[in-house]
Amino acid sequence: MVECTLVVDFDGTITEEDILDTIARTFGDIEVYREVDEALDRNGMPLHEVLRREYAPVTAPLDDVVDWTLAHATVRSGFRELVEVARERGWRLVVVSSGFRQLIEPVLAREGIEGVELVANEAVPDPSGWTIRFHDEDTCDACGEACKRSTVRALAPEGEVVYIGDGYSDRCAAEDADRVFARRELGDYLSERGIPFTHFGDFHDVLLGLDGSAA
Repeated sequence: MVECTLVVDFDGTITEEDILDTIARTFGDIEVYREVDEALDRNGMPLHEVLRREYAPVTAPLDDVVDWTLAHATVRSGFRELVEVARERGWRLVVVSSGFRQLIEPVLAREGIEGVELVANEAVPDPSGWTIRFHDEDTCDACGEACKRSTVRALAPEGEVVYIGDGYSDRCAAEDADRVFARRELGDYLSERGIPFTHFGDFHDVLLGLDGSAA
């Protein structure tokens, strides 16, 4: 039985920049992006609706967006080492993302990181505008919208859950985890609510933070 499951967000966590947001701005409609991003922060527009609206104006072929992603996505230092240590110690490591499998897998392959479990959305590219197949469709009892919490619970019904993330889509799942490593917006959110977490700059920091529990 796996006693520890590491759940890692992709955009802005594994990558230095939130590629999902940047693609919506670069290949979509910047005014639509600004409008729905503001609605997410101000009015609590559900994240699925935000993503649908952000990607509806994207008409570029998938191959073009993959090429752009590979040219621009930088993986945060230490992630390969975290994957290796997890394997050595028998921990389950799963990347759980609101981004697109078709963009995440090429980045991991470029880095020589193979065989990592991945739960992500699927982009459905179309010249009339991209649509999305979401991996998390069930409404969460805690936050009232589809989120990562139920996905994480299904992945790790027993044992310790360590959540590593940075943004809005990580909030609910992080609140339900046993330990959290957070940065950026997720760190601010948890701090405001008095929820304990460990700040990280890169995955070497995460490894150092995990070292005590790995002994």
